[in-house]
Amino acid sequence: MPRREAKSSGDNDLGAIFDALPVGLYVVDRDLRVVAWNRLREEGRLGRPRGEAVGRPLRQVLGPAGFRATEPLLRAVLATGRASEDTVETTARGLFHVRRLPVRRGRTVTHVLSWFDDITERREIEMRLIAADRLAFLGQLVSGVAHEISNPLAGIAGCAEALASLAARGAKEDAREARQFRDLIREEVARCEAIVRFLLDSSRAGDEARADVASTVSLALRLLERHPAFARLRVRATVPAGLPPARIGADSLKQVVMALAVNASAAMPSGGVLGVRAARRGREVHLDVIDSGPPVPRERRAGLFEPYATTNDAQRGAGLGLAIARSLLRSRGGDLLYRPRRSGNVFRVVLRTAPGTA
Repeated sequence: MPRREAKSSGDNDLGAIFDALPVGLYVVDRDLRVVAWNRLREEGRLGRPRGEAVGRPLRQVLGPAGFRATEPLLRAVLATGRASEDTVETTARGLFHVRRLPVRRGRTVTHVLSWFDDITERREIEMRLIAADRLAFLGQLVSGVAHEISNPLAGIAGCAEALASLAARGAKEDAREARQFRDLIREEVARCEAIVRFLLDSSRAGDEARADVASTVSLALRLLERHPAFARLRVRATVPAGLPPARIGADSLKQVVMALAVNASAAMPSGGVLGVRAARRGREVHLDVIDSGPPVPRERRAGLFEPYATTNDAQRGAGLGLAIARSLLRSRGGDLLYRPRRSGNVFRVVLRTAPGTA
């Protein structure tokens, strides 16, 4: 009897410690049966009463979909003894930093402790700060935009001088050369207009803008078919036609998809698979652009969406694509998220459904 009381007291103390922690957590044994379930796992976004969890197989507690996503991660910790961590987004748009830690008895891993830190509020604060600092953010882009536009402007200036010289000479044989310079000016002006138009689109957040996700993605991929980088890629798109319209202009969504697709191609210089898939999640549409290249190094992930950041050393360009795309999406209530994979990367476009959508 005394031993049983001591054990019960120890269990109660451990349970009290678990309940005092400011994170949700649960513990499973090697059979993936729940042996501990703390207070925040009862009260959090994915809360469930402790009495419905402790002593039951995790499959019954999490449900089929949750268990399918969680089981291989827990099995890996039990098999290797190495902790794992990732970021998980729930259907309720909650964001959790999840750690899975091995619990050992001697050299044997007997349990896995899953630790859930709710970082949803942290992300919302970050988004509010970005919105409040929008002018400063756009100011950071000015030097990059000036760089992008300076090349076509230099070409326009050179062509204008050549045209002025030809006009002064007035010779008929110069007419053909003058037409060539005229065409060059038109092309360079069109390049400048495209850059400016995209930036103007990113600063407007009108509720009236609507985009059909399936047709817009299809158009973006069709425009990229003849891009040199896509000759070595296999494209697999799964975008259902019945998705609700998104609260974003079709041109803006097309530019976002094209920017992410080109970014993905840079991650696969020797070829690979570019995946594009979309699904509805409540009042949002999630559009994933997936590549089979090496994951972005951990040390670069924190600043991945900052101006002038690049995903690899060989990538060319000003490094503005991801920053502008995320700013544009957030101005419309959406977001752009990064998800590493074992063999690739996922950039998730979060789109709000257009007003009036059922």
